Amino acid sequence: MANELQQTLTRIINKSNILVEKYHALENINAELVSEKEQLVKEIEQIKRDNEKLSQEVEFLKMARVVAPNLDNVDHARATISTLVRDIDKCIAQLNE
Repeated sequence: MANELQQTLTRIINKSNILVEKYHALENINAELVSEKEQLVKEIEQIKRDNEKLSQEVEFLKMARVVAPNLDNVDHARATISTLVRDIDKCIAQLNE
């Protein structure tokens, strides 16, 4: 009877040791996954910022295309934009007065 109890206790101890080892292995895997998740979140944020910048650049290029559809109109477009900027500066100066 005591021998059976000893064997049962040994099996329970062995199984609990196996469970503890599996638990520690899962903890390590979880830590790696958390670290990977944080890295991926940072990467996603960077990609979103890059996407935003590229979207703005596309919009600027679309506006430039509308203002100067070909190279012959570039000087005219620059002059028009300069005039508009001067007019806006005058308006701001008047608002500040």
